[in-house]
Amino acid sequence: MSDKRDQLSPRRKPSQERSRDRVERILDATASLLSEMAVDKITTAAIAAKAGVPIGSVYQYFPNKLAVLAQLARRVMAEVDMKTASLIAEDFGVLPWDQAIDRAIDATMQGYSEQPGYAQLLLSIRPTPEFGAITDESNERVAALLALHPALQALIPKERIELVSRSAIRAVNSLQDWALSVDDPEQANEIIGEMKTLLKGYLAVYLGQNGLKQP
Repeated sequence: MSDKRDQLSPRRKPSQERSRDRVERILDATASLLSEMAVDKITTAAIAAKAGVPIGSVYQYFPNKLAVLAQLARRVMAEVDMKTASLIAEDFGVLPWDQAIDRAIDATMQGYSEQPGYAQLLLSIRPTPEFGAITDESNERVAALLALHPALQALIPKERIELVSRSAIRAVNSLQDWALSVDDPEQANEIIGEMKTLLKGYLAVYLGQNGLKQP
């Protein structure tokens, strides 16, 4: 398993601005290709052509196509997590916890839906154990943020906060993937509504049904 995960890691991290820009061009090109064709049709040659770089430049930073896709997934998840984190931090002291959950889910789903081809990438990589570690990184980041909410801190025993927050995030993952995979916006919104119901219903066991407005 470790060998397979190593195949999903970049060969090296770019240290100079020009190198970082080139890597970003490679990732941007891959995202663009994902919106044009199936994952299994994408090749490193196609990525290089789309990015306007020699194919050797792709291999300079990535051992194979899967490593490029993995790094793109990491980038997207980190960007969406940062956006969600900013919103959660903004809402913590203002909104009841249940309203904060609604806004956080909306921000997360909007962030993913705005990424070209990301739904196809996510649904392709989610079932594989090698890519599971990448999505787990995102899950752990969001769970850690949720655990900092004053309502959880005040009402859930300290020794259970981590378990509750991690369970909450993992519980909505399959609905998140489902919502991203459907083509009908109305159906996607209905699934997102169920995500909110599921997450708030679970947390209400600990936090109460009516929310808790923070001072």
